[in-house]
Amino acid sequence: MPRGKSTNVYLICKDCKMQNYTTRINKKTTTKLEHKKFCPTCKKMTVHATGSEIKHSSGN
Repeated sequence: MPRGKSTNVYLICKDCKMQNYTTRINKKTTTKLEHKKFCPTCKKMTVHATGSEIKHSSGN
């Protein structure tokens, strides 16, 4: 049985444009999502918004 109309989206840092978090939203009721979360790349609290691009930081 299907779980519903929710889909996975990526939360991307507005400062460094890195994908740090994933979450599930209902695309019919929610168009944009913004949260203030900790960015490990910037090492500070920044605004993260929904996006589709995926960028990973290099481990070196």
